[in-house]
Amino acid sequence: MTTNVIAFVPAHNEEKVIRSTIESLLSQTHKVDVVVINDNSTDDTVKIVRNIATTNNHISLIETVGNKFKKSGALNTAYQTIDLKSYDYVLSVDGDTVIASDLVEQALIEFQLDPLLGAVCSRAGVVKQVTRGFFEKLIYHWQYVEYAEFDRSRIGQGTSIKVAHGMCTVYKIEAIKAVMARRRIAGKSDCTVYDVHNITEDYELTVTLKELGYHIAAGFGMYAWTDVPLKLADLWKQRVRWLRGGIDTLWEHGWNRSTRKDILNTVLFWIMLSIQGILLDYTLEDIIRGVYHLNTMFILVMCVMYVDCIYTLRYVQNPKKWDYIVRLTFIPQLLYAWFTIAQLVYAYYLFLFNPNQEW
Repeated sequence: MTTNVIAFVPAHNEEKVIRSTIESLLSQTHKVDVVVINDNSTDDTVKIVRNIATTNNHISLIETVGNKFKKSGALNTAYQTIDLKSYDYVLSVDGDTVIASDLVEQALIEFQLDPLLGAVCSRAGVVKQVTRGFFEKLIYHWQYVEYAEFDRSRIGQGTSIKVAHGMCTVYKIEAIKAVMARRRIAGKSDCTVYDVHNITEDYELTVTLKELGYHIAAGFGMYAWTDVPLKLADLWKQRVRWLRGGIDTLWEHGWNRSTRKDILNTVLFWIMLSIQGILLDYTLEDIIRGVYHLNTMFILVMCVMYVDCIYTLRYVQNPKKWDYIVRLTFIPQLLYAWFTIAQLVYAYYLFLFNPNQEW
């Protein structure tokens, strides 16, 4: 029996990478049909896609009209337009992401192993990018190693990972239809599959699938690589959006079997942040009083952080010299950790005092 897979590729001004994305989809060891959803692009994205489509009948193009919901709206347009009756699985992959030639094949193996699996995401890799100067190189390698941390965390989460990321995930059509039915019952006719009122559409969809009883996993034989921001302001905006959307999702869905672990991790974050603040305060007080010995507990915490920081290198794909420098010297990574904490604190501030979500 043939297993049919369709790929949805939302794209907004992706002229630099869209060809590589499409070629990686068309070269899969398990054939897929490809639908690119052009979302208000002002560059040559459409031109490139149409050029490829003239020589390959497995690719088609949809253009959104009046979409104001960014990626969520683009993907919902695809689900509203394409007849999925002849397909068993749908692959959602970002327009700036390249996937390994056997990714779909590996995903299908995961689904065969677990009948309750509703979605399986790829490993999180970063494509090679040209960096200009020391600071861009540092930001790039911060994220290069951080994405390995994401993979590392998913290993211990089994079939209940926190999020099947929007970068590259394969969904069972049966599960997608169950989500559609739930949206209709809830009266969210404008949401179809993705909740357009949530700025982290992949996390909200993951939570919804869990609530419907589906397992969510990461396929560690599934490789995909994506672009990352190289400007600190862009990175800040991206991560605050991720974190703010996550908080909104937990607030919307409330305490249940699918969210309680994430809510408890949020509580743990604030406890650990408070402890770190207290330890830092004690250390600063000692220095101000002229006592130049470091607090024993502070030293212990820093040593644990350092060991954990180095251990992550084990999961980095093809680590380079700079990846080792970022982690082994520790100070750059410590600065990035504080940067990450600031993002989360700011995300909570927005949640409490700025109800309007911004992409």
